[in-house]
Amino acid sequence: MSQQRIDVVQEFRKPVEEVFAYLADHNNLTKVFGIPVKRVRDGQGDVNGVGSVRSMGFAPLAVEETVVGVVQNQSIDYEITRGGGPLKNHHGRLTFTKTASGSRVQWSITFESPLPVVGTVVRQVLKQGLSMGLRKIA
Repeated sequence: MSQQRIDVVQEFRKPVEEVFAYLADHNNLTKVFGIPVKRVRDGQGDVNGVGSVRSMGFAPLAVEETVVGVVQNQSIDYEITRGGGPLKNHHGRLTFTKTASGSRVQWSITFESPLPVVGTVVRQVLKQGLSMGLRKIA
């Protein structure tokens, strides 16, 4: 398996609390990704918290991501739990940091692919999509 890693960093002129709240809400992610994103299961204690599931994309190729960890205004961790085609062990982490002018988000994704070429292409497409999507809301 080919291990892949993506890191995208975006600065915001908004407080961490505002950026965290926006990106934690599954229903806002359509604007970031440019594809349909919908919460399909509420989390425990918070609709977008641990255990919440979002569907991304168009059926029958949609994937489901499950939130597996949240530290309020600091980080969100998620994994693909359904779909994803040839990708395995897909894990994403958003890390939120206060800055002098607002905040910074680092979005990191790791995954494995049985075919190195597929992994490389997916890595490039995801990195470009995340970079453009985060700039839309900056």
